[in-house]
Amino acid sequence: MAQEIQALFNEAVRLERNGEWDRAESQYKLLLEKDPNYHLALQNLGVVYAKQGKHAEAIPLFSKAYKLHANVKNCYNLAVSLYKHEETEKAISFLKQTLTFEKKFISAHLLLAQAYQKLGNDEKTEVYLSNVIKIEPNHKSALGGLAMFYYERNRFPESLKMIERYLILYPGNAQLKIIQSEILAKQGNYKASATLLSTMVKEDVGFTNFNESLQAAWKEEDEVVHESLVRIQSKAKLKLKEFQTKLELSKENPEEFSPPDAQEALDLSLLYLFNGNPEKAMQYLVFAQKMKEKTEPERLP
Repeated sequence: MAQEIQALFNEAVRLERNGEWDRAESQYKLLLEKDPNYHLALQNLGVVYAKQGKHAEAIPLFSKAYKLHANVKNCYNLAVSLYKHEETEKAISFLKQTLTFEKKFISAHLLLAQAYQKLGNDEKTEVYLSNVIKIEPNHKSALGGLAMFYYERNRFPESLKMIERYLILYPGNAQLKIIQSEILAKQGNYKASATLLSTMVKEDVGFTNFNESLQAAWKEEDEVVHESLVRIQSKAKLKLKEFQTKLELSKENPEEFSPPDAQEALDLSLLYLFNGNPEKAMQYLVFAQKMKEKTEPERLP
């Protein structure tokens, strides 16, 4: 019997590794008919379902595997499927149990940050992202996540610090460069902001297709960053719509329309960057620079 079980398990694993999900599923089910408490088969069949997004089917398998053999893998697998199945509170509970097995398990800290962000708990979101940085100071997802977390809460010095660390380690991220430029402008460092934007418009291809680069730039574990950027882009679209409505109305009543000042023009440039329109972005950037030059006092040579 033991040899038969082992042979069934080995064949199921082979099929799973080859991506033959249906055949692997059948093999694991056959094995579990013979031994319902074979925890490795329960665990692996749960993984087969989870990889296909069938988390409702995966959860009872992971749960039984965890009851039979409580370890970090079974606990974390269960937590992930609960999270994907929108059972966020339960997922948090098992993620915390995961950390009792392995205190520095980075994936668990990251998923806890995502779960608490979903629940709107800023304090815990920051704690778990910061935990990852303590464990691994150059962790890409945590640096990006904290950068956006601070930015959305107007904690600009902290956000800028994280962005700078991120871009030194992982250069070329167009979205974070745009955020960096905006923060510099908000801090009054207009010249550095304009220089960065000018360079991006001329040289950086990444922002021209923001939606595509947004999907390509971030992995699943970067959900904190991804959700922040989606929110920012949605706000940018609304602001641009408001401005365009204002422009349309100005054609009817030009005397009531006042052109944007330097900061408003720079904001519009950033909005157009976020919406993948480099031509408009450059126009407003040039306009912003000219307006700034007019308002700055002349200095004696």
